[in-house]
Amino acid sequence: MSERDTAMRAARDEILRRVGAWLGSKDFVRVGAGHFTRTRGDFVCHVGFQKLTSGRAVRVMCHITRGDDAANPISGPRSDAYERPNSPNNRKYHFGWSTRETDIARCVEAYCGYLDEVVLAWFNQQTTRTEA
Repeated sequence: MSERDTAMRAARDEILRRVGAWLGSKDFVRVGAGHFTRTRGDFVCHVGFQKLTSGRAVRVMCHITRGDDAANPISGPRSDAYERPNSPNNRKYHFGWSTRETDIARCVEAYCGYLDEVVLAWFNQQTTRTEA
């Protein structure tokens, strides 16, 4: 069992490495383990990956802050709600994986799709509404 857990964690880390590279292509910078930020005007957009204890799940969380005001974040959507058939945008994202390359690639695609369609769209909506 330990060997399987090690392999699953290695696959998870590869998924997060690829998703991190994708975030880099969207002007996000790694500021810590599993934490990325991007500045847009007066706002800092934060994306964080929470590795759950099982080694088989990763939660995506996001929030924005105005400048350096980290004390008053505006929390965004969490990925948990989007893994269900009745998700807020009516699309179920499949964030599970195995150690096979095809599953790793599919999972990276799901995370990047979720980030693009949900998180980045939410950031854009919040920063536009808040600036107005």
